[in-house]
This record gives sequence, C-alpha cells and structure tokens, in this order.
Amino acid sequence: TVWTATAHIITAVIGAGVLALPWSVAQLGWVIGPLVLLAFAWVTYYTAILLCDCYRCPDKTTGRRNSNYMEAVSAILGTTHFLHFMLF
Repeated sequence: TVWTATAHIITAVIGAGVLALPWSVAQLGWVIGPLVLLAFAWVTYYTAILLCDCYRCPDKTTGRRNSNYMEAVSAILGTTHFLHFMLF
C-alpha cells in the first residue's frame, strides 16, 4: 500500500543513524559533538568529490562517461582487476 511504501522510504532515508544522532552528540558534549559532526560532514563531502571524479575517467574533461558504478570500476581498475573484483 501507499502507507507501507511511505514507511519504508522514511526508514531508508532517516535510518537508525540519524535517529541516534542527538543521543551521540549529547554523550560527546557541546564541544566535541559538533566537531565530530563537522568531521563526518567533511568525510561525506570528500567521498562525494571522489565519486564525482569517477564520473569521467581517466581524464576529467575528455574521459568517457561512466553511467553506473560498475563501469567506473572497470574504467579505473582495468578488465583483469574488474573481473577479480566481480568474482570476490
């Protein structure tokens, strides 16, 4: 039903990590808590930049566009390592 789908979407988007966030910040305190949040925000930003760099590989301007994750892995690792990645 629509309500079940909505509940699943909310559960997937919010998740237990976001629901536990206020408690974890409260346990860390007013100084270290926000610093840890900023550190995690920086890690998220950095990994987003890395994923954006994988969109065109090997060159950012003239490289072939990778439409999905597997194409990016194949373009970066090469065929031999890609097959090893797929098997293990």
